[in-house]
Amino acid sequence: MSKAILIALISLICIQAAFGKFINIPEEANFNFKQLAGALGYPVEEHTVQTDDGYLLTVFRIQAKNTQIRSGLPAVILNHGLLDSADSFIINNEEQAPGLLIANAGYDVWVTNNRGNKYSLGHIDPVNHNSSDANSQFWDFSWQDMSEHDLPAFIQYVAQQTGGPVDYIGHSEGTTVMFAALARRDPAILQNLKKFVALAPAVFLQHSSSPLVEIGGWLKAGTILNQFDKFVHRKKFGWLTNLSRNLWESVCVLTLDLCIERVRLLSDAKTAVDNVHRFPITSGHYPAGSSVQNMYYWSQMFNNQDFSMFDFGTAGNIQNYGTATPPVYDLSKITEPVYMFVGQYDELASLPDTATLRGHLTGSSHVEYRTYPLGHASFIWGLDVASYVNDVLSVLSA
Repeated sequence: MSKAILIALISLICIQAAFGKFINIPEEANFNFKQLAGALGYPVEEHTVQTDDGYLLTVFRIQAKNTQIRSGLPAVILNHGLLDSADSFIINNEEQAPGLLIANAGYDVWVTNNRGNKYSLGHIDPVNHNSSDANSQFWDFSWQDMSEHDLPAFIQYVAQQTGGPVDYIGHSEGTTVMFAALARRDPAILQNLKKFVALAPAVFLQHSSSPLVEIGGWLKAGTILNQFDKFVHRKKFGWLTNLSRNLWESVCVLTLDLCIERVRLLSDAKTAVDNVHRFPITSGHYPAGSSVQNMYYWSQMFNNQDFSMFDFGTAGNIQNYGTATPPVYDLSKITEPVYMFVGQYDELASLPDTATLRGHLTGSSHVEYRTYPLGHASFIWGLDVASYVNDVLSVLSA
């Protein structure tokens, strides 16, 4: 961040503190999922899914505009990316929001929230797993736990509710968890999955130029985060207080350039293809929270050549895996068709890294690799989401 931007940020903090109540923040910036969908006329249900390790996760169900929820429609799960939530699938302009487009195409859409984001903070053991305590056992998780516990719970629940196997569309980390689950041949997934669509698939990160990932790799951020956990006793990551969220909403209203830089730091932002003028609303919903351990894992992925399980250190690995180093996910074991939708301008899941992933899928019965003039986040809040969604719908209906 340049000195000029830093000075501008400090100035804006002072302005917001003094005149915040006079800044016209769009009301959608502070809507929850049900409010966002409901305001546009989409029927919505809220479901609670319990994992086998006790986490209570929220799933939202939507169908076509100006209808009522009904059974019998083909079901599809949408699973969000790192630091994100279900909101991102419906936060774009209505005609470009992927969740709404798919619902309007006649699908029964189930939008998930992985453990530790703002919608999935419950646990059956609220004493030892109290999410309001930043040092609670609740926060001892990474996306590996999402893959092993959250994902099977989601797909089994939706299959039971809808009466059969379901299609799955993941974005970013939402693809990571599915690739890991398919590689380990998780029976709950294999029995209930129809088609797997991977948007901006994030498995290999060696060529990532996303600032957050790149800086983390340079600084060995995993070690720093681990020490942060030990000495500060804070295991939560990417959480905004109401004050800080309102600050960023105000910043985005007052100076879009600084708002864009903030989004790019957390993911990526391409002004030519992203709906940046929607960012004053988006800023109220992203980031949606995760854990320090999860960020530690992403740092490990950047610094390693393999797609490996979480590295607990030698002693921890022996305890958890029986080996000194974490096992590698064998992607060649994936036999299911995989449909990869890749952004040409993606700074996090880059073209070289997605090509590496494609090369590892040697056991898949069919690998489809499509590229689009999109960045990483463009798949959810781009200016032309409809073009790739139309292709996704063709895949699902084939």
